[in-house]
Amino acid sequence: MQQKAEWREGWPVVMGAALALGTALPVWNYVSSLFVAPLTAEFGWTRGQLASASASAFLGSLAAPLIGKLADAVGSRPVLLGGLAGYAAAFVTLAYQPGTLAAYTVIIMMHTMIGIACGGAIFSRAVAGWFDRSRGLALGLTMTGVPLAAALITPALSHIITSYGWQNGFLFLASLSLLLGFPAVLLMVKDRHRISFGKHEQVDPVPVEGADWRQIIRSRGFWLLALSLIPINAAGTGIMSAMMPMLTDSGISPARAATLVSLFAISVIVARLATGWLIDRLPSYAVAGVVASIPAVGCALLVLHEGNYMFAAIALILIGVQQGAEIDLVGYLVAKLFGLRNYASVYGVCVVFLGLSGAFGVAWFGQSFDANASYLMALAISVPCYLIGAALLLALRSDIQRSNAE
Repeated sequence: MQQKAEWREGWPVVMGAALALGTALPVWNYVSSLFVAPLTAEFGWTRGQLASASASAFLGSLAAPLIGKLADAVGSRPVLLGGLAGYAAAFVTLAYQPGTLAAYTVIIMMHTMIGIACGGAIFSRAVAGWFDRSRGLALGLTMTGVPLAAALITPALSHIITSYGWQNGFLFLASLSLLLGFPAVLLMVKDRHRISFGKHEQVDPVPVEGADWRQIIRSRGFWLLALSLIPINAAGTGIMSAMMPMLTDSGISPARAATLVSLFAISVIVARLATGWLIDRLPSYAVAGVVASIPAVGCALLVLHEGNYMFAAIALILIGVQQGAEIDLVGYLVAKLFGLRNYASVYGVCVVFLGLSGAFGVAWFGQSFDANASYLMALAISVPCYLIGAALLLALRSDIQRSNAE
């Protein structure tokens, strides 16, 4: 009965959040590699230089705890609306950039900083407040908006960039945020708990419970979760930033490579739904650990069978499994370990770990290509990265069991 009641009240929030997320910052990770070839050709940058500039964008994630704290204070909706409007403006700025590496670096950093306000942490805060028994599935369905949008956007964006130029590619992404994402949040996404004139108002009388920051920062579980994100996300973001050129360099045509990127996005959708269903029924630490180890096999396949279309497809599906589950699991584990009292700000700190490790991953893959004329070395090192992260997640067992007992 409780699950049905949760869905009866919360389904519009899930639908609106999923739709809007498909036009927000998380999608950039899927489609950014489509701009690598045209930007390097246009301005004469090496892939390593572009990767280093793009990596600096993740410094914008340092603002995530402050943005999360703001969302905890005033609610998710106003932060999301401001974020989507600013994010669209950032894409317009990228379209009309002056063409220097320094200018691109500053613009892409601001693009990420603004985009944090319409990222997974803020959307999941809105959704998590409406669900308890079905929180895993609700977060999973919400996050499917990202890979579903990526699967649909990638072929269209590839065509726009090829036929009409990279500038129009950025303008296309801006229009999606402003014309689709903004109305979806305005009409459908709302917090179960609202802030009005400095006072906490509730849509219903469910209290906001959870740990305070002193308890959180001293928690073993917090540090295990945060540290697990570093090797996993460094490898995953590095792979995503180089996915398109990695495939075409191996001899796969651009059209077939774009199809593989869409296949990767579809695997993320399936993984998110499956993971959301599983963590409502099985120990979340076990689901997280197993899922984090699967991409190690995919990386090994890409190294051992470079240029083979079938093996590349299997590899990207396996890598997509973890990519699909990662954000869902972070949101679920934060709520499970620490409650909703400081949810967005705790998630924001996790985003800092994700951002800094992602910055390293993007620069690492780009510089590895410049040094070796190939991404194979970076892919080989990614194998132990995933396994180390999986081990740290499995070590959350006692912390999750303690939170269940409480």
